[in-house]
Amino acid sequence: MTTMIRPATPDDMPHIARLADSVFRAHRPGHMAEEFPHLYKASNAPHWYVADHDGDIVSILGAQVWDATLSGQPTKVASVGSVATHPDFRRKGLAWRLLTLAETLLRHEGVRLILISGNLALYQRWGARAVGRVAWHRLSSHARDKRFTVRPLDPLRDAPVVARLYETRTTRFHRDLPLLQQLLALQPLTTVEQGLPLGFIAAFGDQPAAYALINHRPFHGRAPSRVIEWAGSPEGLLAIIGHILEEPENSIEVPVLENELSLAMLLAHVPAARQGPYAWLVKVIDGHGLVSDLRTVWQERSSGPLTVQRKSFNSYAIHFAEESWVTDGPTLTEWLFRPDATTRPQSLSAVWPIMPLWPEGLNYI
Repeated sequence: MTTMIRPATPDDMPHIARLADSVFRAHRPGHMAEEFPHLYKASNAPHWYVADHDGDIVSILGAQVWDATLSGQPTKVASVGSVATHPDFRRKGLAWRLLTLAETLLRHEGVRLILISGNLALYQRWGARAVGRVAWHRLSSHARDKRFTVRPLDPLRDAPVVARLYETRTTRFHRDLPLLQQLLALQPLTTVEQGLPLGFIAAFGDQPAAYALINHRPFHGRAPSRVIEWAGSPEGLLAIIGHILEEPENSIEVPVLENELSLAMLLAHVPAARQGPYAWLVKVIDGHGLVSDLRTVWQERSSGPLTVQRKSFNSYAIHFAEESWVTDGPTLTEWLFRPDATTRPQSLSAVWPIMPLWPEGLNYI
C-alpha cells in the first residue's frame, strides 16, 4: 500500500470536500465547498494538493493564487488553507509533504510568497513567519459624524467608486472592475459566517470618502457585526460605523492593522473593547522574483543596487551596495517584512521592511 503526494484533478474535488467536512464541520452544520465556493470550485483543482493512499484522498491542502500589489508594485501571491488529514493518517508527515509540494509548484507558477491566516506550529516549522498584527476594536456606541452622508452600496452602480477608493491601498489583492462587481455582490465571507452582507458609501459633500463591507450580525445574530473590508478615509469609515450603531443593540468589530495609525488614533478617542493584536504568517518562496517585482521600491529608497539570488531550495544570496549575505527563506521573510527583525543587517534597513498583505479581513474576498 502506497501513499502518493500529487496535485489534485477536478475528479478529486468531491473527495476533497468530504474530507474537509469530516475535519472542519464535524461539530457544526455546513459544507466547506458551499461556504468557500472560490477555493473549492473544480477549476481551482490544480491549486489543491493531496495525499492519495491507494485511491483514497487522506490528506489535503488548498491554495488560491492572486495577483497582488505590494507597495504599489504588481506581484503574485497564494493563500493557503483547508489543511486536513484523516485521523488514521496523522503524524506521518503528510501535511509537511503537501506544503513542500505546494511551495515547489506555486513557485514554478510565478508565486512569490504564501499567506497563512493561522498560526500553527506546523507552519512555523515549515518556515512561515509572523510578519504583521491586527487588533480588533469592538464598538457599541459612536455618534454619527454629520459631515458625511452615508448610503447603501449598490454592487453594480458603485463598483467604479469602490475601485477608485480601493486603489488608495498600496498593499492589496488586485481586483479589476468585473471582479469587484462580482465580489461586492457575493461576499463569500458572509456565507461562511451566516451574516447579512451590507455595504455602505460615505460621502463628504459630493465626493465619496470611504466604503465599507459589513458582515452584519453573523452566526444568525449571535455575534457582533464586523467590518470585513474598507478603503478611503478613516473618518468616512467611522461615519459608516456611526450609521450602523444608530440601530439599537448593535455592536461592531473593526480591524486595525499596525500601519493604520490614523484609524488607531481616531479609535483611541472612542469607547471600545480591544482584542489582540493577533499575528498572521507569510513565507517568501521566491525571493529573487519578489525583489525583481519590487525593484522600483528599492530604487526609490536607495541608490545602491540590490539583488537576491536563489542558491538552493531554501537558500538565498543577497547583495546590497558593497555588502553580501547568505540566508534562508524564513530569515529572508523576516528581513523583508518584520520591523523588529533583530538579525537584519543595519544597511538593509534602507530598503526593508515593507508592509505585508493581510490574508483575511481587508483582503479576505
